[in-house]
This record gives sequence, C-alpha cells and structure tokens, in this order.
Amino acid sequence: MKRYILSIFALTSIFILSGCESILEVDPISEITNSNYWKSESDVKGYLVGAYSFNRTLTNKTLYGEDRGDAMVSGVIGGVSRAHQHELNEEYGYDWVDFYKMLHHCNMLIKHAPKISFGQPKDRDRILAQAYTLRAKTYLTLIESWGDVPLVLEPTETYNKDARPARSSQQEVMNQILEDTNKAIELYPESSIPDKNKMSKPAALCVKAEALAWKYTVQKSNDRQNLIDAIAAIEEVENSGVSLMDNYADIFDVNHEKNSEIIFSIYLKLDEYNDMYMSRLSMSAAAGTLSADVVNKEDIPYTNSTIARHVYAPSPRLRSLFDVKDKRAASAYIDAVTKDGQVKFTSQNKYRGAVYSDDRHFDNDIVVYRLGGILLLKAELLCYLGGENVQKAIDILNVTRNRAGVSNYMGATDQLSVQKEALNERGRELCFELKRWPDLMRAHAAGTIDIYNYVPNLVGKSTPLYFPILRKMIDQNPNLTQTQGY
Repeated sequence: MKRYILSIFALTSIFILSGCESILEVDPISEITNSNYWKSESDVKGYLVGAYSFNRTLTNKTLYGEDRGDAMVSGVIGGVSRAHQHELNEEYGYDWVDFYKMLHHCNMLIKHAPKISFGQPKDRDRILAQAYTLRAKTYLTLIESWGDVPLVLEPTETYNKDARPARSSQQEVMNQILEDTNKAIELYPESSIPDKNKMSKPAALCVKAEALAWKYTVQKSNDRQNLIDAIAAIEEVENSGVSLMDNYADIFDVNHEKNSEIIFSIYLKLDEYNDMYMSRLSMSAAAGTLSADVVNKEDIPYTNSTIARHVYAPSPRLRSLFDVKDKRAASAYIDAVTKDGQVKFTSQNKYRGAVYSDDRHFDNDIVVYRLGGILLLKAELLCYLGGENVQKAIDILNVTRNRAGVSNYMGATDQLSVQKEALNERGRELCFELKRWPDLMRAHAAGTIDIYNYVPNLVGKSTPLYFPILRKMIDQNPNLTQTQGY
C-alpha cells in the first residue's frame, strides 16, 4: 500500500496540473515542472504508478460496461444513469475528458521514458509496454462507447487552442490500438505475469483479442484473419501460466486476490483506495430494508453506513440465464428474505468486500481480465469461424459450465444457436465484470441478437448505440461533430 501512496503524493505536483479547460484541452505541464521531472528511472516508475491510479478511477464505474446492458434494474435507492434508461441526447450525455487525461499520461510515458537511462534496459521496456497497453485499452473503451473519437498520440505540453482535434474514424483508431498492442507485445521482456496488478504481455494479448473481435463484428471487417489472430492471441494467454480456479466464488474473494485465474486486476485496499463500483449494487442498513424480519441478513454483503448504495439490482433477465444447478447464481445475486418468504430486495453477491471493525468495505480488486472470460471470448470467435469450429466452441462452453456444476450444453448445434449460447454463457460467467455492453454490441453486429428487442430498456426506442457528445463540447471545439443519430 505504501508504494502507491508515496508515489501518488510525489506526483501531485504533476497530475494536479493536468486538468481540462475544455473537452480535449488537457492543460499543459509547465516547462519548469517538466524540465525538473523527467531525469531519472525513479521519475518514470513513479509516473507509471500515478497513471495506474488514474486508470483505476476511470475504470471503477459501471457506466461504460454495464449500465446500458440487461443485467441490472433500478434498485431500492435508485438514481440510475440516463445511459441505463437509454435516454440520451446532446444535453444529457457524457464527456470523454477523463479518458483523454488518461491518454495524456500514457503519451507522457511513451514520449519521455525512452530518453531516461535505466540500470536494466528491460525495466524501461516493460514500462513502455505497459504505457502502450494502457493506451490501447483506453482507446478501445472509447470506441466501444462513442464510436469515432479524436486520435491524440502526443502529450499536451504546449498550448494551442487552434489545434483542436476532430473525431477520427473508429477504424483509424482501431489501427492504432492494434499497433500499440503489437508494440507492447514486442517490448515486454517476459511472457509471464510479473505482477497481476499491472499490465503484462498476456494482458496486452487480451486487449488485442478484444480489439480484433470488435473489428470483425462491429466494424465489419469481414476478415477471417482477424478471428484467427485473436484466437492465436488467446492461446498465447492460455500458455502463460494462468489456470482456472476450482471454486468460482474464490476468483473474486478478497482473500484470493491475484489468484491463478487472474490476468490483470486493479488494486484496491482499505485506507489506500476502496469503495469499488459494486457497492452501488449492495445494500446499506441505513436504507431501512434490513429489518429484523430478514432471516438471512448476515449472508448479505451489506454495510451499516452509506458506503453501499443500492442504486442497481441484478435483473430478472440475468437471473433467467442461470440453471437451477448453476453455482454461479449464488455469486451473482442474493435475495433478502423475510420469515414469511417475502423477497425484500436483491443484492449482488459477487464482490462481497471485507468486514472490518468499523464496517464492511468494498475493497476487492477489480477484475479486468481472467482466464474464464478470455476462454469464452475464444468460444465466441470460434462460432464466427463456423464449420467444425462450432463444436470447438461448445467444448469451451462446457469447461465453464462444468466448473459451475452444470452439465454439458445439449442444445441446438447450428452456428447461430451456439453464438446465442456463447452470449448467454458470458452473461452468466462474467456478470458485473464490465463486459456486458461490449458483448451485446458485438452480438448485435454479428446478427446473434437484435439488441433493440433484447435489452429491455431499449425495446420501443431508437436510441443510437453510441454515446452522444455534449453540445458544450462542440461549442468549445467546433472541429467536433455530433455522434450520428443525435
């Protein structure tokens, strides 16, 4: 914990200057601060820690991965996002300013780290590889959320209001994502995972596989080589030393963090950084719903204070995905039940946090990539290849099903049916892991589902699948155009 706190404090003078005056205007680092900072190996390592800290804040929300999907409904306390309701327009949308702050920090590392002398050159290569991987992952989330976005590859060290970037096509941004992941893969000194709270070669391969899946489906490249290359990347991950956990619930438990299945997770710890996003699907006793008549109160991951806020609840659609024998259901949700059998509310039960002397705190690491998830992505890609690959996809689905106590898949084996089962299995296996909306977008583009008939909050609406940009963003940068459909 100290390594995070000390490094972040040391970086305060730099990061505090990187606010945004307007939507893509990261205030430049002052020349005095910049010239005094990039001098030593420790400067580069410290800056990287700060970048991870910023990435954690950026990732720790359901907005981009879950809100627009089908796994959540309004909870007891409510206050759901407009994204969840699919009620978006240029006045009520979301800006991308924090993503571009993150990209600025990646660009700073990519620009300055190569100039610094390291005792071990491989340490510099590893840092650069992590910066490229973080940049690629950030851009992937941007195009999943907004489609076309500005492509900015240099840090903001000089100030020029006349050089405001326009939106690049998401195909152009995808080319950069793949270029960055390939650079990262070449730079990593090892094929293993030195620290599961940091990006690694296997994590970069995961980003590459997700990007290629998006390119093939949503961007409609129609290039089977995208699928082949993505599957090859996943198979490299499979051979990197990771393995499936025997007990599904242990993957997310605070006592099993950085376990054998984890490829990359984001570090959280009480007194350093806690209150992960899943506290917004958990109950606070202060809400008054945990009265004495709830017979299973101590089984529910609740807080006594307002640390938890039951904004969302697991949805009926999510619950319907689970077989009665599926052990994963107990991790996905738990009902608060009264003596007479009444369900008062439903809570998530996947990230239970930890009970401390003062209260429960949700300080579970945020799982970004793990073997179970990346194997199911492989199953999806095999479906798209068709032919004998569909049976290979079924074989993978059976691996995660069997771990969950469910028998082998015995449904229809035509390509479309198995694609639907792969989507359902990812829904069961990866619920609340910030994967659902990109999964649904790929499935819609591939013809697996019609998202407008599949996601309950989209039925009867014509809301575009990408976020709008705010009118104030265009007012501040006339080179920006509105997302198509708004």
